[in-house]
Amino acid sequence: MVQTRIKVFSHNDLDGFGGPLLLQALQPTMFKDTEFEIENIGAGQIDGALSRWFKDPTMGQFSDVYMMDMTPDSDYTFQQLDEKFANHWLVFDHHETEAAAREKYAVNSIIPANPKINPSATSLVWDWIQTQPNFAAVAPDRQAELAELVELIRAYDTWDWQNDPDMTKEERQAADELNQLFWFYPLDHSAEFVQAVFAVGWQKYRTANQLLITTLNDRRAHYLKSHLKDVLTAKLDGHIWGFVYASDYKSEIAHALLEAHPDVDGAMVISPTSVSLRSNGKIDVAKFAETYFNGGGHADAAGGRLSLNMVKIGEQAVIDDLKKLIKREQTESQPSTTSLADNLDPEIAAKMAKLFK
Repeated sequence: MVQTRIKVFSHNDLDGFGGPLLLQALQPTMFKDTEFEIENIGAGQIDGALSRWFKDPTMGQFSDVYMMDMTPDSDYTFQQLDEKFANHWLVFDHHETEAAAREKYAVNSIIPANPKINPSATSLVWDWIQTQPNFAAVAPDRQAELAELVELIRAYDTWDWQNDPDMTKEERQAADELNQLFWFYPLDHSAEFVQAVFAVGWQKYRTANQLLITTLNDRRAHYLKSHLKDVLTAKLDGHIWGFVYASDYKSEIAHALLEAHPDVDGAMVISPTSVSLRSNGKIDVAKFAETYFNGGGHADAAGGRLSLNMVKIGEQAVIDDLKKLIKREQTESQPSTTSLADNLDPEIAAKMAKLFK
């Protein structure tokens, strides 16, 4: 019988789904009397989501609230958390732009078990889980299965799958393939996908979906090749940036852009309502995202929201250009109603009239 209800707010990428669904996967073994209600939201939306939930009459049914892969930006939100939940709230986040806020509320913020390893939200949840009383009830082979998945999610989210020289080729490939599969499915089915992988482990899931993985690898290679043909460069705030529009494979395109253009300091991948930023170490893209895009992240990998819709702008540009073409075509196709004399200089016209009488 459920005795405890915990509300979980988390991001809607793979790392954001990984943390809360890891808790859910272990619920039958470790949290038998606990129900986790999970709400996945977009980047930068945690304060608004909490503000709305604080007014929900069902909020009183929950004893705790967890926030994963995001940290509130507002001091008022923290005050409300303290007022309504005392010490029954936790933050599992790793983004550098909100580090100061988490330090201020250190007692409620989970830190990595190994400070030498770049954490993700999912790995922080895993570190915390291992400190809980019932962890010993989880079978050793199940622990190893889940630990592998946690590491794959962490490696991709922190970009260690590209930057850590100690990672094996097999680990890099697995992290990449897991992330590709996650983004293949629509957002409405993201939880279902992650639950399925947690249920059987990565090795079994990969074997059963090998054809799909191969197809996705081929499709991505074609997508990157076609989009990298349209890279623009510009100097902003003393740094050379590379710009490209893409709605899919944003992290991969940004990384490939930096490799293909070594003179570029940062890559900005623009999608309809957001931007994905990557750096080669010369720009702190987390600060850039926080300043100009109401976003954040890490020094070499960050993202944010656009205040305009690129698709609507592009559609309007096509409409405006088409109107000009139609007007030009209509003007050029109209029959002329003037004579040669109408277009001649009056003095020349008079001389010609006298000559030809």
